[in-house]
Amino acid sequence: MTTKRLLFSLVFFLFGLAVTAQKSVTNQSLYWLRYYSQLTLNKKWVWHNEFEDRRFFEHNRQHHFIMHSRLHYKIHPNADVALGLTYSLQSPQDPQSTSNVVIPEIRPVQEFNLSNPLTKRLTLQSRFRVEERYIHRNNGKELIEGYDFNFRFRYRLQVNYTVSKVGANHPITLKVADELMVNAGKNIVYNQFDQNRLYVGVEMGFGKNISTEVGYLHWYQQRSSGNQFFDRDIIRLTLYHKIKL
Repeated sequence: MTTKRLLFSLVFFLFGLAVTAQKSVTNQSLYWLRYYSQLTLNKKWVWHNEFEDRRFFEHNRQHHFIMHSRLHYKIHPNADVALGLTYSLQSPQDPQSTSNVVIPEIRPVQEFNLSNPLTKRLTLQSRFRVEERYIHRNNGKELIEGYDFNFRFRYRLQVNYTVSKVGANHPITLKVADELMVNAGKNIVYNQFDQNRLYVGVEMGFGKNISTEVGYLHWYQQRSSGNQFFDRDIIRLTLYHKIKL
C-alpha cells in the first residue's frame, strides 16, 4: 500500500510539473475610459449607469465596449441591494488579430453592497455580485446561431481613505481594491477561476456632483483552455456624475 501511494504521489507530482510547464501567459497593456452616473430618485432608490471603452495601447485598437445599468435600493444606511443588466461587445483579445468579429453579451446582474465607516476618513466596502452571462456563439471568424450560458460570482473588497480636502466639496480619496471572479456552469470545464483584479486609484471631487478618478488595475485572467492566461496592465480614467431629483 505504501509503494502504491508513493507511485501515485510521484505521478501526480510529475503531472503537475507538466501542466505548469505548458502554462502560457500573454502580457498586454490597455487603457479604459469610463463615464459613471448616479441618479438619486429618492432616499431609497439610486439608478447607476456606466459606459466604458476599453482599448489596447497597441494600435489604439478597441478591446471591449461595455454598458452597465443597475437600480439600487437602500435597505440600511450602510447597505443596499441592486438589480440590473449589462450589455457588452467583445472585440478580439489580440491587438494584432486579423479577425474583426465582435461578440455581444447580455448579462443580468444582482448584487449586494455593504459600506463600513471605520473612522471619519477610512471606509471599508464590500460588494458581492452574481451575473448570468449569455455570450453569443462564434467560431472565431463570425457569429453563429445561439448563446452560451454560465454563471459568474464576483466579490470585491475595497478600502477608501480620504487623504485631504481642497474646500468643502473637493475631497481627495485614495482607493485600494481587490476583486475575485469565479465561473460556474456546465460550459465551464477548466477555468472555474476566471480572474483577479487588483486596483489602486485616486479620486478628486470638483464640486458636489462631479469628480474624476485615475488608477492602475492589474488584471490576471484564466482562459477557457485552462493553461492560457492574460496578464494585463491597465490605466483607467473615470468621470463620475451625480444627479439628484
